[in-house]
Amino acid sequence: MSTQSQVNDLIQVTSRLIAVLEREVELLRAVPSTEFEALQEEKSALTTAYESQARSLTGQPELLEALQPVLRAELKRVTGRFQSAVAANEVALRAARETTQRVLQAIADELDRNRCDKAGYSAQGCAASSSRRASGPPLSITLDQRL
Repeated sequence: MSTQSQVNDLIQVTSRLIAVLEREVELLRAVPSTEFEALQEEKSALTTAYESQARSLTGQPELLEALQPVLRAELKRVTGRFQSAVAANEVALRAARETTQRVLQAIADELDRNRCDKAGYSAQGCAASSSRRASGPPLSITLDQRL
């Protein structure tokens, strides 16, 4: 395979990967989408192809230097767009993860607040008092029927 076709392949894969990263950012900013799982599969496949092709060309700098100026400029442009797309994608993923962690923490905190402190009966046989009894977990009782 010629260097030019390797670079053209890398440019194509990089461009497709940029589109996937940008779409992922859109989906992360929107409501949950069913497209997300399929996008992850495509992102994984394109990332693998990108790494393979980039590694192949990186090991041969003399081939890159011999490229036509137009192709070298296109590779440089796509690489710059790719770096921007990766940075934006990382920011969106971090924001989504942080939001999810905050929601989960809020749910856990609310569950802790609604948890009943005392359950069952006191030593005197009276029901334990709690202002939150109605919202707490149901009380489970087992009776021994032996005489």
